[in-house]
Amino acid sequence: MRADVQWRLCWENELELAEHVELAEFFRKTYGPTGAFNAKPFEGS
Repeated sequence: MRADVQWRLCWENELELAEHVELAEFFRKTYGPTGAFNAKPFEGS
């Protein structure tokens, strides 16, 4: 079952570490290994 999506507008420095981790995971799953960096910018949060 999927979690409900909740949107909010904020600056990146206002995010908590857990939110950065969640976004990194989302981008990894969404875009996968693409481009010159092979999705490395999204690894390790």
